[in-house]
Amino acid sequence: MKAGHRNLRLRRGLKRAQQGISLLFTIIALVVVMLTALAVTHSIDTSAAIVGNLSFRQDALMASNVASEQAVDWLRGKIAVSGALEADLPNEGYYATSRDQLDVTGTRTTAAARLPVVNWDGACLGLESSTYLDCTTLPFTPTSGVKGNKVQWVITRLCGNAGAEDGLNPCARPPSDGSSGGPADRSEPTGAGRLQDPQRSPYYRILVRVQGARNSVTYTETLVHF
Repeated sequence: MKAGHRNLRLRRGLKRAQQGISLLFTIIALVVVMLTALAVTHSIDTSAAIVGNLSFRQDALMASNVASEQAVDWLRGKIAVSGALEADLPNEGYYATSRDQLDVTGTRTTAAARLPVVNWDGACLGLESSTYLDCTTLPFTPTSGVKGNKVQWVITRLCGNAGAEDGLNPCARPPSDGSSGGPADRSEPTGAGRLQDPQRSPYYRILVRVQGARNSVTYTETLVHF
């Protein structure tokens, strides 16, 4: 009888131990499932953020293309009028000289090596006045943005000085088709040893800034001639 009681107690002890082990494994499994769910959620959030950022960037690039085309149309209208582009038109974001040292993004200028910057935001990009040479280059801002993006541009004529082009005021022009270098290459604004074509306009540089969603900012640069 005593042996039976001992066996019963032993079986009950084994059953409790088995239940404890099962409970332990169940808890471990739940922890693993929870960690996996958290990892999947984090992965989904990260993927969504990446897709969102790419979408914002694509929208900004599309807006910059539209703004560049608008700037080209503006140039076409002005170039049809003799002498219209020989002087600065700051209210329209146009400058008759190349402004080669212009720091478009405001990231290169320093107190030790000061450069002129564009006053894109009306506050000189928040830079300390001791870190830039001047902030007098004003952009043109169309009243209507492009698909919710704020677009601005600055146009510079690739000439040494304002005024008419002459021997004292050289401008970068496309090379002549009949030069020794062969067919004109529009990607070579300096001529690269080619003869410049006097029948073509100087090069114009179009700098576009797009401020989109979440204050994302992109810059593009385009060279054109007519």
